[in-house]
Amino acid sequence: MPDTPTFRMHPGLWALGVGGLLAWSAASGATTETPPQAQAEPETAPTTTTSTTAIASDAPASRWLYTLGVKLQGRETAYASTSLTLRPVLGLRYGRWRIGHPTGTEWLSFSGYRKESSLAYQWREDERLKVGFSLRVQNLQDNSSFDGFSSGQNTLRGRVSVNYKLDRHWSLGSDLTQDLMDRGDGTTLSVGASYGLPLSDRSALSFSAGLNWATADHWATQWRQAPAPAEPWHSGLGSLGMGMSYRYALTPQWAWFGTLGSLRPLGQVQTVSPRSLNWQGQLGLLYFSR
Repeated sequence: MPDTPTFRMHPGLWALGVGGLLAWSAASGATTETPPQAQAEPETAPTTTTSTTAIASDAPASRWLYTLGVKLQGRETAYASTSLTLRPVLGLRYGRWRIGHPTGTEWLSFSGYRKESSLAYQWREDERLKVGFSLRVQNLQDNSSFDGFSSGQNTLRGRVSVNYKLDRHWSLGSDLTQDLMDRGDGTTLSVGASYGLPLSDRSALSFSAGLNWATADHWATQWRQAPAPAEPWHSGLGSLGMGMSYRYALTPQWAWFGTLGSLRPLGQVQTVSPRSLNWQGQLGLLYFSR
């Protein structure tokens, strides 16, 4: 069991504050004609056909929405081993609040690439700009989001996310995160872009890419089981991420998705990574309330 968390102010918290102010400024400066992992997530849904549009825009009978499902996920870890796990998928949304996986009204803008379970609040959400704040429990042993199954010490990570849709296909995104318990996972910043491609009235393909920057303590924690670099860890770019996903709506309630993503190490991370590319993928079946 993890030690009882001791909350104390960390300098990185100022980064979250600055990120929040920037997000507020962006939202305040938006024009009136603006009618959202990865973080470079595709925010477009097909608009040329009626069936998929209906699935994405159904008005819920209740403000409570949920998602249930299962997914098989595989990834290569920092120390050159591969893991394959079967995990449940749970999601719940009420108004602007969300826990876990996106619900049916959001699933067409969900690729699965670099998405993480969290408690999230969507502060601004319109046709172009999305600004959100979220918290998630992160497992420091396997560097993943807490899912109730992994053992080891956990920490609480805060996130500020800003996504802006350029047109019906392209969108830009940025995430700023901070280890709020100061347990050694530091601060991260990611920027990226995504492209959404409707294939039919039921399916869509999306592509995304992004750069990841982080502080020295984050890289030291994430790569602690790899050989130490020649010089002490320092802040800087650590990876270039790329991903693609396919989503198919079987019915308004049932859907499945598949994702494939890779991370190419950069900077100091490249000197300690056992592979030039680290792969991860998911295959899932979902049920949405309507």
